[in-house]
Amino acid sequence: MEFGTAAGIVQQEVAGALSQVQEQQVEALLAELLAAPRIFLVGAGRVGLATRAFAMRLMHLGLPAFFVGDTTTPAIRPGDLLLVCSGSGETRSMVLVADLAAQRGADIATITRNATAHIGRKSKIVVEFMGERNHDRVASVQPMTTLFEQSLFLLLDALVLLLMERLGQSELQMRQRHTNLE
Repeated sequence: MEFGTAAGIVQQEVAGALSQVQEQQVEALLAELLAAPRIFLVGAGRVGLATRAFAMRLMHLGLPAFFVGDTTTPAIRPGDLLLVCSGSGETRSMVLVADLAAQRGADIATITRNATAHIGRKSKIVVEFMGERNHDRVASVQPMTTLFEQSLFLLLDALVLLLMERLGQSELQMRQRHTNLE
């Protein structure tokens, strides 16, 4: 296989996955992100890397965002929002964090393939795509959960564009919040 062919396959797969995202679920998540006094985010493995990148962009937008597990993450409080990104919705460490946040009165949102998994059942807001519920589930030639991770990253980047618009934020304003210690 040549690079152009492989790249085309990846693009088609990601486009197919993102086409399953429901507008009303995205709108509900945006409303929660904008209403939350503070936003906590968590994901494991490669999903965690995409989630961490989104946490950074939320900070660039001027929103109080924290990635769970960082040494500077404060205590979660009632009314805060925890966004759990988990393809399966059953990753043990993510289930534990969701349960702890719920016990502390935080609202929970999730982006997942499985809305009926433990985290989805605990969540006020669920954005589901590539799920078993969809009989048109996107098949992938890519290894393991690569397609979910890629699609999640782009879904979160699309949320950034929507948040920029709703907050009236320009790239210049965001750039002013970017680290200057590099």
